[in-house]
Amino acid sequence: MTPWTGTTLVAVADDYDREMGDSNAPLDSRFGRYLAQHLEDLWDEDRTDPAAFLVWAWSVGTGPIMSPGYVRIRPDVGAVRITQSQHDGRLLVEVETPVQHGQLAPSVRPPYAAVRDWETDRYAYSSDGPRPLQAPEDESKPALLLAATLRVPADGWTLHQPAGKWPVEELLVDDAKQAVAVAVEAINRHVAPLVAKTVGAEGGHW
Repeated sequence: MTPWTGTTLVAVADDYDREMGDSNAPLDSRFGRYLAQHLEDLWDEDRTDPAAFLVWAWSVGTGPIMSPGYVRIRPDVGAVRITQSQHDGRLLVEVETPVQHGQLAPSVRPPYAAVRDWETDRYAYSSDGPRPLQAPEDESKPALLLAATLRVPADGWTLHQPAGKWPVEELLVDDAKQAVAVAVEAINRHVAPLVAKTVGAEGGHW
């Protein structure tokens, strides 16, 4: 796994995927087993479309379909989705992330003594970076739990081109893994810095 940093949002858990695979799955891959189970969700015309194929592979490789996912999301981020615009079909990356009060301007920032904020989950295991944020345990006081959705168009990104026809399932799984790996690299390069600016990670600011 890639160490989590302020500018690393997603990573591929390929080692875990192989460890949890079985001899009946293509490439002995847990991800491959899930892909085979959801192949009917991949329309014929989407098999050669890099964007549509990626949307399908990403949806299978992340929650709620796979948990834990083949694609891992940084613990303090809520979700990273890849979709296509209903207006023009362009590829979109959407990141949902909690925003703590400290990111608000002082003039509008509520006092913590009066209004609770997101809190670090002290019990969540994390040996490689930030811990998940959760609603405060103290429910006797008001809590203002802010979250942001950052949507970034993937215009100009280089995507993996799937073959479209796969004589054996192993080739389909390999195409899906490559599509996801290329997307992970692009998201960390293009989107992660914008998320860092949103949550103030590593000194980031707009």
